[in-house]
Amino acid sequence: MSVNIKHVEELRHIDLAARVEIARKVGKILAKQNGSADKADALELAQILMEDVAVSVREALSRELQVCSFLPKDLVSKLAQDIDQVSMPFLMASQAMDDALLEDIVRSCSEGAQEAIAQRIGLPEAVSYAISDVGCKSAVESLVGNDTIELSERSCNRVVDRFPEERSLMEKLAQRADLPASVVERIIFKISKRYGEYLSEKFGLATDYASYLASMANRQVFSRTLEMAPLSEIENYLQQLNQVNSLTSDVLLSYLQNSNVKLFTMAIAVLLDRPYEAVEARLNKGDKKVMARLLEAAGFSKSVIGVLLIAYDRLIRGH
Repeated sequence: MSVNIKHVEELRHIDLAARVEIARKVGKILAKQNGSADKADALELAQILMEDVAVSVREALSRELQVCSFLPKDLVSKLAQDIDQVSMPFLMASQAMDDALLEDIVRSCSEGAQEAIAQRIGLPEAVSYAISDVGCKSAVESLVGNDTIELSERSCNRVVDRFPEERSLMEKLAQRADLPASVVERIIFKISKRYGEYLSEKFGLATDYASYLASMANRQVFSRTLEMAPLSEIENYLQQLNQVNSLTSDVLLSYLQNSNVKLFTMAIAVLLDRPYEAVEARLNKGDKKVMARLLEAAGFSKSVIGVLLIAYDRLIRGH
């Protein structure tokens, strides 16, 4: 095909089927990896075709341009701002956009464009966060369901901040293999207040007491979930607690009472800034004096150590 048309305006007067075929051929020429003498003319034609009133013409061009590794930014912008039927297939697959342009499209274009980008393979973190930050609900759902990307902690937290009442979305987020432990905790405790209200109404319990019961149940659920996480994830979560002075004796007591041995051991390791394996080896001896010395080194008072030792003894006897 020769795309060197003397007067490109003549395209407007060609019948629809012919224009669709021209759009396909123009796209194929632009998609070729090797240099082509026709490419300059093809680019000129592509700009004209993107102004065509017929959706089928623009859609045919868009589908062929998906495989192009380079396109002028003005042409990409036209494709991105077109109706969903034209823009979405291109935005889902095109490699002609850098991270900055993808983020800009997410923050400035339609909901359809956001949803298409959320389905891309291997989406960069900055773009994922942009979708979490400003994307419509359907785009965020597509992002959370995209297992080809790794969702950062800030992206997960933003989703929870924006859609705390969207149960199906929270469930889908909770199913992700890369979900940080701190976000798991937030999702679980989101339901505490509502469940507390339910208990209060159903059984006539005082609101504070009902909320306390719901909170305790959710803490147990979270502890069991965290217990199954990789050691590195557990360590990261407990270090965050420690940094805000929240890795308290109450937390350690809760771990002992719920038989969360791994969490209890890692908590002491974090408090003492020692390797998990070293603390585990000492606790495995089952010697309460050894544990007492570790807790004392962690800065706990004798009365607190006494309470923890009682819980520890019950745990050991139970095993």
